[in-house]
Amino acid sequence: MKSAFAGRGCLWRLLACLMLSGCALPCLALTLPQQQVVQSSAEKARQTCLKEMHHDTDEFVACVDRLLAEHKGLPEQQLGLAYLGLVGCMSAARMATLHSDVCTQSYLQVTDDLIKRLKAKDTELCQFVPGDCHTRLAQIRALRTSHKTFRP
Repeated sequence: MKSAFAGRGCLWRLLACLMLSGCALPCLALTLPQQQVVQSSAEKARQTCLKEMHHDTDEFVACVDRLLAEHKGLPEQQLGLAYLGLVGCMSAARMATLHSDVCTQSYLQVTDDLIKRLKAKDTELCQFVPGDCHTRLAQIRALRTSHKTFRP
């Protein structure tokens, strides 16, 4: 039997899952247009900056920071960029790359500030960067707990 959401985009599938879990729209704090902006910004950072991670964490950070500066005053764009920066630094930290712990904390703080400002949810953001959301969300919760940062 073919699902009613087959062939639909990621956001449709997410909405279907949330509705089935009884969560529906109260779980989603960002509007669809905001989600699209965050997602495209995260993708832009992924395409532009992730290749720098192979050279050096500092080069990756410089790339993400440059994009953040270019989008100053645009919180949805900055959220996508900062979240990709956080995910990239968390990945580097798993390999004990030099300065990865510093950039992880830095992007966690920027991301949390923007989450609070936009009233976004971690679960919304996680879908915008490829990978295991369940594990990533657990790692972010652990980072917040260990460093006593804002908890959305």
